[in-house]
Amino acid sequence: MHIDELDTPCLLLDLDRVESNIARMAEFMKGASASLRPHFKTPKCPEVARRQLEAGAIGITVAKLGEAEVLADAGLGPILMANQVVGPVKIDRLMALLARGVDITIAVESEFNVQELAAGAARSGQRPAAIIEVDSGMHRCGTTDPADTVRLAQALIDAGIDYRGIMGYEGHAVLIENAEERNEKAVAALTIVGEHVEALAEAGLPPQIVSVGGTGTHELAANFAHVTEVQAGTYVFMDGRYQDVLPGKFASALSMLTTVVGVKDRYAVCDAGMKSLTNEFGPPRSEDGTLKVARLSEEHAFLTGDRVANLKTGDRVTIIPSHGDTTLNLHSTYHVVRDGEVVDEWPILAARRFK
Repeated sequence: MHIDELDTPCLLLDLDRVESNIARMAEFMKGASASLRPHFKTPKCPEVARRQLEAGAIGITVAKLGEAEVLADAGLGPILMANQVVGPVKIDRLMALLARGVDITIAVESEFNVQELAAGAARSGQRPAAIIEVDSGMHRCGTTDPADTVRLAQALIDAGIDYRGIMGYEGHAVLIENAEERNEKAVAALTIVGEHVEALAEAGLPPQIVSVGGTGTHELAANFAHVTEVQAGTYVFMDGRYQDVLPGKFASALSMLTTVVGVKDRYAVCDAGMKSLTNEFGPPRSEDGTLKVARLSEEHAFLTGDRVANLKTGDRVTIIPSHGDTTLNLHSTYHVVRDGEVVDEWPILAARRFK
């Protein structure tokens, strides 16, 4: 089937570009001191994760238990959940994964997390594994005082939980376009993580895992002192926002095919509204930059730019999402293409698995 036969709006995944991005990151990581544990929040598709693992990734990172359950069903892992599991319902879901033999490590940031894990372990007879999240400057979750990190590590051990290390995320740095400023903030964040590593080592609790990083900081993080793994995820599809940060580093593999439904004097309208396309990272645009999505309503996107004058109703327009993660979360299928032909369809099994 040719892409012209597809109904719109729909997601296209350029397989040549996906393969190239996976290979390029794998080649870089071969020369790095850390390993790659790519984040599943970008593809949300086991087929992509399987290819990343085959290329040398040591495991997969997830944000939610729902994503971990999808990977477990596909037989993929080991899994690092870079988030806290809070509440008995979720704790019991975690224990159910462990009972299936799934190798999953979760993040903790407080004594409350430790107590809930211990209670869940007592109910289920399972032994959970955990790392401690450190706030390295993003000011979301995580410990700020290295002494608190040491206390949590000891609390995990005392509770019979498998203490595996720490993680931090320099998310406040990864999307800074100026490379010098981005690296400066990333170094500061990674240095904070290093202070917690040193405190743990001095207390006789050296971390086995030190997990950090994103696509925007992967080159620095992969060779930074103490770091054992990098959680870069967006590189595999490389959305529009990240192309502004690392232009040309990886290819934009994810796009949305739309149909023009109306043309006016200064704008055109296509059939991809906010129910199928997101814009929180700025206006999505065509790959050549001649069109941009100036506005979204529920079912319509308003296109502006140099090429609008050449459009007519019924034309197909391919848009690069500014934020791939949230756009693809609205869909259920990737139409996998090579040279304009649909060669496969991959289900986005972890889409909307936000629990």
